[in-house]
Amino acid sequence: MSVQPGFTISTVPATREAGKILGDIETAATDNSGNGSLGKLLWPKTSTEEEKTEQDELKDEDPFHEIDMLSDPSNTYEWIIEEKTRTPVAYVWWQHAKGKTEEEWATTYANRYRPDGMNKALMDATSGVRFLKRAKLLNTRDTFILKELNVRPEFQRQGLGGVLVKRGIEEADRLGLQAYTEASMDGYGLYVRFGMEEVDRVTVDLEPWGGNPGEMNSFALLLRPAGRKK
Repeated sequence: MSVQPGFTISTVPATREAGKILGDIETAATDNSGNGSLGKLLWPKTSTEEEKTEQDELKDEDPFHEIDMLSDPSNTYEWIIEEKTRTPVAYVWWQHAKGKTEEEWATTYANRYRPDGMNKALMDATSGVRFLKRAKLLNTRDTFILKELNVRPEFQRQGLGGVLVKRGIEEADRLGLQAYTEASMDGYGLYVRFGMEEVDRVTVDLEPWGGNPGEMNSFALLLRPAGRKK
């Protein structure tokens, strides 16, 4: 599936600068989504402008998408570049994940990303619960997992995300793998359109964690069986 005129798709280079750019796109997309408040609750110490600036500086010094991740052959990173400005405006991260035994899943859970300064209890209640459900669902089967898909707000609703998802689904079919992702309502319809089905869901009331009354964090666990045709 090709991208519309004015944009090109390419592999994300395994460089520190590329990792920073991915982080910038993710931040812009998240702040514009319905999940922005969760980030503020997960990082309660970054409420003032000064603290936010310090946090941004730390991200620049130590981007999440490190060179090792970008160069790992099990990871597929692609981004879409606006030709006019030569600026990356969207990216996707797929991972060819090997199946794991119950003991291996437990080890991965114990060592998952939970940095200092984060509200770890809330992290456990949201993505931590999804991790445990994912472990039972995927079990020992190899899976092509859509880990991240982010598009800058001003470039959303132009089909860019759909191009990146379809390319990943086609790769999963080529490899003979099931495809999996987790989605909020922002991306739910896109993934369903490409043959993914909701198999479970984790919904957390954020009010007890400092959120607004009635505010929920809800993510669907979506799976597309290997070999499925649209």
